[in-house]
Amino acid sequence: MTTTTSSRHAGATALSPRAMARAGGLHPAGVFILLAGAFLPIMDFFITNVALPSIGGSLHASASPLELVIAGYGVAYATLLVLGGRLGDRFGRRRIFLGALVGFVLASLACGVAPNVDALIAARIVQGATAALLIPQVLATFHHVLEGERKSRAVALYGATSGIAAVVGQLVGGLLVSADIAGTSWRPIFLVNVPIGAVVLLVAARIVPDTRSHHPAGIDLPGTVLFAATLTALLVPLAEGHSLGWPWWTWLLLAVAVVLGIVTCVVEKRTERRGEVPLLPPSLLRLPSMARGLAMVFAFSIGFGAFMFVFALTIQNGLHADALHSGLAILPMALLFFAGSLVAPGVITRFGRAALSAGAVVQLA
Repeated sequence: MTTTTSSRHAGATALSPRAMARAGGLHPAGVFILLAGAFLPIMDFFITNVALPSIGGSLHASASPLELVIAGYGVAYATLLVLGGRLGDRFGRRRIFLGALVGFVLASLACGVAPNVDALIAARIVQGATAALLIPQVLATFHHVLEGERKSRAVALYGATSGIAAVVGQLVGGLLVSADIAGTSWRPIFLVNVPIGAVVLLVAARIVPDTRSHHPAGIDLPGTVLFAATLTALLVPLAEGHSLGWPWWTWLLLAVAVVLGIVTCVVEKRTERRGEVPLLPPSLLRLPSMARGLAMVFAFSIGFGAFMFVFALTIQNGLHADALHSGLAILPMALLFFAGSLVAPGVITRFGRAALSAGAVVQLA
């Protein structure tokens, strides 16, 4: 059985990447190019954190709009991630991957030439939205096309990609900002996505197979709109309230966020009762493992996101270090994040939930 699988794998990889894609397979080069496509949006989070003080100084932006530069990307990404997966299942994963990559490259260009912080925030929201459409196609293609050891290896590399992106994002961000190429300050951190994205786009169009689901789930448009509105109503007052002295409209938006959250829950429950697949299936929360897992991820994500934002500002504005030293300061954490991504699957397989609990305790300490 193993010999047969190995022979089939050897015969398949003997084909050219383009011929293999036409036959519905994925060449190792195709795995690499899909990972490169996922790498860019992840790197963009880390590279932007390092450049925040420079962005603030260049565009005369306070901490509140700088928070929106980060949070706008994250909210758009979180809101549309599930929708991105379903669009790929329905309309073809390669098509959505390529279209989203074009959007991400254009949004990166808009970020790089943004004349003010409002334009930058708008472009970052588009970046987050296109990243949400792009990334789900990578894992879905791996699961649809690859088998056995090749699938396991590709999924493990996908997990490690976030660690690599963290390391590269910190260092490249610090280098580009410190280099101040032609007096452009922070702008190259976004413009660097343009040539890299163009190469990934041209290669992926030739060597990534076109796959889709035979039974795609429906697109929950009401749930998506309500979820996005809820997050926006919550985000804006939390980001702007402190610096503006908490005017009346911030409290109104927080109240609206609560109402929208309740309406979203009601609509999603009704959608599920009709036999459709909602954006956020309420039944999943009744699974103890899912509820516990989401609680852990929620707690970790809040702390991690806030830490990355404040750390960059503290090192540069508080300790008066430059962007390069800010990137180097976070490097030990980024390297261990990368190492953890590589060893985590094996540790979890061996120790199960105990590994997650131990990791949570260490993180808390």
